[in-house]
Amino acid sequence: MRSFHSRLAAVAVICVIPFSLAFATEADTGFAIAPSDYTSAPLPHPHFPKTLNCKLPKGLEITISHLTVTFNKEGAKKMPVGGAWHLAGATFESTGDLVIGGQDVKAGKYALSARKAKLGWELTLHDGKGFSRPKKDTAVFALQTECTLDTLLFEHLNCDIQPGGDKENTKLFLDVRFDTMLARVLIEIPETPKK
Repeated sequence: MRSFHSRLAAVAVICVIPFSLAFATEADTGFAIAPSDYTSAPLPHPHFPKTLNCKLPKGLEITISHLTVTFNKEGAKKMPVGGAWHLAGATFESTGDLVIGGQDVKAGKYALSARKAKLGWELTLHDGKGFSRPKKDTAVFALQTECTLDTLLFEHLNCDIQPGGDKENTKLFLDVRFDTMLARVLIEIPETPKK
């Protein structure tokens, strides 16, 4: 027990010292404190694996995984209409059947991609692992996607499950943001499983 208390005290000291310095002034410390003293070191590499796990009512879970890559504007401009981007290995997994972007999608794990449309992007799901693109013999769920091209800037890809509406009219959305674009798809949870 003594070891636990010693560790707890050590952690408290480690946490309190930087916190207390946030309130220190030049007069308190005897040396000048510049705002740059508080900047963190840059990450050695800005891309990292990201996983979002959403635990919804009735035991339903939705999980999205991807890398936090930057958007390749030049590559996107050159991509032909109908070309697909694998969204940095993005995968979408659900423990229950859903209606996603108007498509009946069975429980399971799918690759999540963005397909270039005449105006913007359309999200798709297909059987396969992340970083794969739909093959000719692969079933592809083309999702009804609302694409907005001029939203807030997201410098790195961000896939999210986001609620919308109010308490009486809550909706669930799959949001994919890259650069200033938002691709949004409605996720519906069936009242009773389809047979």
